[in-house]
Amino acid sequence: MRLLPLTVAILLLAVPGPLAAAPDAVETAIRPGDDFYGYANARWLAEQEQAGLPDNSGTTAVLIERNKTRVRELIAGFSARPASADERKAGLFHASLLDTARIERLGLAPLQGDLAAIARIAERRQLAAWLGAHLSLDDGSGQQVDAPLGIWVHQGFHDADRYAVHLIQGGLGLDRADYADTGPAALERRAAYARRIAAVLQAAGHSDPAARAQAVVAFEGRIAAVHASAADSADVHKTDNAWSRRDFSVRAAGMDWQAFLTAAGLAANDRFVVWQPGMVAGLAQLVAEAPLEPWRDYLTVRLIAHHADALPGSVTGAEPGDRAAVAVERTRRAMPDVVGRAYAARYFQPTAKASAQVMVESIRTAFADRLAQTAWMGDETRVRALAKLAALQIGVGYPDSWATYSALNVVRGDALGNLQRAERLAYRRALAKLGRPVDPGEWAMAPEAVGAILTLSPNAMQFSAGLLQPPYFDPHGDTAANFGSAGAGLAHEVSHSFDPVGNDYDSAGRLVHWWSAYDQARYTAAGRALAVQIGRNCPLPGSCLRGEQVLGESSADLVGLEVSYAAYRRSLNGREDSVIDGLSGDQRFFIAFARRWRRVQSDAALRRYVESDGHLPPRARAEAVRNLDAWYAAFGVKPGDALYLVPQGRVRVWTK
Repeated sequence: MRLLPLTVAILLLAVPGPLAAAPDAVETAIRPGDDFYGYANARWLAEQEQAGLPDNSGTTAVLIERNKTRVRELIAGFSARPASADERKAGLFHASLLDTARIERLGLAPLQGDLAAIARIAERRQLAAWLGAHLSLDDGSGQQVDAPLGIWVHQGFHDADRYAVHLIQGGLGLDRADYADTGPAALERRAAYARRIAAVLQAAGHSDPAARAQAVVAFEGRIAAVHASAADSADVHKTDNAWSRRDFSVRAAGMDWQAFLTAAGLAANDRFVVWQPGMVAGLAQLVAEAPLEPWRDYLTVRLIAHHADALPGSVTGAEPGDRAAVAVERTRRAMPDVVGRAYAARYFQPTAKASAQVMVESIRTAFADRLAQTAWMGDETRVRALAKLAALQIGVGYPDSWATYSALNVVRGDALGNLQRAERLAYRRALAKLGRPVDPGEWAMAPEAVGAILTLSPNAMQFSAGLLQPPYFDPHGDTAANFGSAGAGLAHEVSHSFDPVGNDYDSAGRLVHWWSAYDQARYTAAGRALAVQIGRNCPLPGSCLRGEQVLGESSADLVGLEVSYAAYRRSLNGREDSVIDGLSGDQRFFIAFARRWRRVQSDAALRRYVESDGHLPPRARAEAVRNLDAWYAAFGVKPGDALYLVPQGRVRVWTK
């Protein structure tokens, strides 16, 4: 996933598949000081391998598969037993997308008005107006939008008080690199793409579809040529480009920007953040110079691609089996608060939210203690870090208020019309935020999703109800395990607000670099020992871990573990936790941490992971425990054990 510079997505993904019940017992035949990951997980791993869990899949597969089933059942219930008018609408919306016979019978008829409008584009001003009227609404996730440009209404880089329009590139059917790559694999991808386009153009009634499809691919290649790279698009210092309305005609001459902005409903807006100015200028030049016929064919293809989920598979090339999953996903996207509200009501009730919030605040307190003693921070930086921590908005489970959909007209059997009306409502609601104060508590992810998100601007993070489920978090379960699993993950993400990921954003989410050169040098020096320690680990012959490559995430793992352990101990108020199944509270805490990372992983998958991922592989992530004195005390780890480190060899990045 391409990460937008204002947002760090922390989505926990896994390959779905069959999953055996996870046994709770540790493997007593393995000494924890020799192989802590195996001690905590060997029995689970054996069960999953026997059950056929796909390679490179882990605990998160439990939640993903469980939540898929839950969401399917919830949406099915909207049709059978709606609890509100909005649930009834969501049920109708979903049913319209499942009415395959009607969708196939209608063909492209529901799009004929839009297709005819494209065919009538005979001058550049009309083209500019079409592009403005069909902007894609971006959600900040970094996914490619269907239109050449997308907008995201979000806090600006420098003004924390008001929303701005972020203009973001899109409009490609292939990866940017595929258009210029002359290798055989890229050539085949372009050829296959051209065949799909030809089928679309033929269905739309265009003559000579094969030749015109080749022209569309070539035209998209011209758009790709002016696209910024993924690296540049993720570099906040390259996307921080504030434009006024007047700037468009000067910096991106060639397009009738007044027509564009008027059609987009943005004629009165004067605050834009143009993430890829080279692409906007290049697009304007294409509007001015490229023949209109390839433009019309290109817009036809993008229009049909955008509405593919409500069109016949014979036109779009979609597999028949995809329809049910697509219907669920499009219903979630169209009416997110209906689905999220129903999910929260059934699977993350207020008592669960309250329990998680208590843990969150205990993590915040423990993190403040840690920042107060972090050696590499200068005094001024420490003050800023503590202020940022205090201001950090941490959302748990689901938002405090829900949107309603009385303004959305859902018509039985009108799959495409329902999609379009839902998109227009979302677009209007996004534009309605312009001129309003920024709401730092605005939710940026679906409650039923399995994941979390850290937004650097505004200064906020959210942990979904779908993530805060067993085995990561159980409001009625073991406190030690909750802190060792969910708590350590939460503290990990909090740390990114204060490390090189978050040091460009202040407590209000403004683009302000608040580290000094002194801080940077000291942080780098503090992390060097961890990178060296990691680099000594060679999980496969000829494949050693790359300390510098994974240093940022590994440092966050370590401080997350340290902070969550401190918060757990504080929660006990000086007493010792109870012993459960022969395990002390500290032992259960560290075991839960090791189980957080368990994953079925072949040697081939492990080798790929080591070569390319910014995180340590699962076993090595679990072994962060060897840097904590408390782990040694909990399990009686002694010199001679494989994981033993002498006290002076235990890395402390975020402590004195």
